Amino acid sequence: MDLNPAPNNNQMALKGMLLVLALIAAGAFVLARGLDDDNSTTATSQVTPTATSAPSEHTQSPAPAETPEPSDNDPSNNQQVSEDPEPADPPATQAPDDPSSGNNDSDEPLLCRNPATIQVLVANSTNVVGAAGRLSTELNTLNYVTLSPVNAQPQTGSAFYYRAGYEVDAMCIASKLGVNEGPFFVISDPPPGGIPRDRLGNASVLIIIGPDNLAQRSS
Repeated sequence: MDLNPAPNNNQMALKGMLLVLALIAAGAFVLARGLDDDNSTTATSQVTPTATSAPSEHTQSPAPAETPEPSDNDPSNNQQVSEDPEPADPPATQAPDDPSSGNNDSDEPLLCRNPATIQVLVANSTNVVGAAGRLSTELNTLNYVTLSPVNAQPQTGSAFYYRAGYEVDAMCIASKLGVNEGPFFVISDPPPGGIPRDRLGNASVLIIIGPDNLAQRSS
């Protein structure tokens, strides 16, 4: 008699089913792992942005265009690189007062000629007797050469007349007599005051005494 009874068919069938289920479960697990790996790879590839290469900081700039060297035949090559600046115009200077202008407002002394070289004629146009003679004597003491005094037609005031080039000398005489304001005039032709030409002679300065301080001064 056999002590190990033959296995039950039902048990054998149950073991077979368990084995099949185990294989199916193992296959499902392996398949699930494979799908998870594929999805992870796909997700990673979608999430990861494509790296954009940044522009290189060392990007070489385009080389500047070369300036052509001037040719020896270029006429502009003959010009000087730097020209000497033109000298500045000298500052304008005021011309000195012209002695013949009749005005001497400056404080500079008059350049009087030697009185011994100046002939002076004194004419009296007033009713003050001897005014021309007395003034002529005074001018003699100042070393002026005086001609014989004469009478002149009545005038409104004293005046000093001079030949061309002797205005300064007329002003010098007036200054010495204390009559700086003049007035001063060029000797006309015919002479002023009705004085004859022959009596004027070679006088460089003519003084006509009028009814003012000059006449009273001479008295």
